[in-house]
Amino acid sequence: MNPQSRRRICIIVAIALAIKLSLFVFAAIHAPQGKLLPDSNRYIELAKTLATKGVFASQSENGGLVYETLRTPGYPIFLAALYGLAKIPLDGIVLLQILMTLAVAFVVYKTAVEIDPNIVVLSMAIILLDPPTMIFSMTILTEPLFLLGISIFMFNFVLYLKCKKIGYLVISAFMLVMATYIRPVSYYLGFMIMFFIIYANRKEGLKKLFAHALIFVLIVYSLLGIWQIRNHIRCHSFVFSSVEIENSGKVLVGSYARHDDPHTKGMAPLPYYINVSFRSLMSLMTRPGNFKYFQSEPLTIAGLILGYPWMVFWLSGFFIGAIRAMRSIYIQLMLFVALYFITASIGGQMWAVGTKLRVSMMPFIAIISAYGWCLMINHLQKKTRLL
Repeated sequence: MNPQSRRRICIIVAIALAIKLSLFVFAAIHAPQGKLLPDSNRYIELAKTLATKGVFASQSENGGLVYETLRTPGYPIFLAALYGLAKIPLDGIVLLQILMTLAVAFVVYKTAVEIDPNIVVLSMAIILLDPPTMIFSMTILTEPLFLLGISIFMFNFVLYLKCKKIGYLVISAFMLVMATYIRPVSYYLGFMIMFFIIYANRKEGLKKLFAHALIFVLIVYSLLGIWQIRNHIRCHSFVFSSVEIENSGKVLVGSYARHDDPHTKGMAPLPYYINVSFRSLMSLMTRPGNFKYFQSEPLTIAGLILGYPWMVFWLSGFFIGAIRAMRSIYIQLMLFVALYFITASIGGQMWAVGTKLRVSMMPFIAIISAYGWCLMINHLQKKTRLL
């Protein structure tokens, strides 16, 4: 990497860190409750029970234990260790989560270096300066920890695609498991990656192709199966998380029979599902992020004013990068995973989708968007030389 790129990276990191720490100090002083969203208290309760009793459960009013199947244990274990046992205050946890976003940016940087050194600076900028990622790193929620796990999975899988070494595949499988224990949204990603392994190795021998795919899926689902067995023993429910049951009224499939949306009233099923899917997609991908949790009207307005141009910027690059993804197996991977998260979010949440769900796919979006912008810049430079 040339000195100019290093200087740019240092400037971007310094700007991002200054913004994040300023927001952290502002929130700690003026909006201390902003870090606690509806799910936060439940995670804290589970963490306290883990720290004091060593079980993943909450206490009922009569003092008994109610075992948890909705939330997975990854984030509560993190809170139990730091907040419950080490006695780090919640503001300290938030500060650690902010530092995690810097670690995520470093992993994105390392991944971009392996794919194309030209996209390194912009990839880091997108992941570091993304408003929703900043916002949700300052709440007691799973997003920062999940981002770190899924980005390490991304990095190791890119190394696997580059070297075809089984060690990188095994590490990526373990990291996908860890990420799924933090947020169950990636539960089915293991099956999907199995097909991507077959696709990526289609020119290799059949033995290697299916062996690698089988190794990956066995590692992922044997380790996830341990928690399903636990849920079956404790709660007689052989699921990894009961989130699908909890969200059964929000899912896209079957929503036609129960919907009361005035914009699609009287539509036939096919136009209805196209309309609803597209509107949910727009909600997921085009909301800029809301700073309302900081309880400052000027900050909220400023966030919206700056957020929309930023959203147009990265989305433009993402669109071009997605169109030209066939040029690179690595960008195909990024798009494949991003499309998985988009489909899972819309299919499972429908109208409830928003910026919070987009945060999970930002490492992949950042690389695709940077790749798309580099293609556009190269194209404009070539046209300029011809003039």
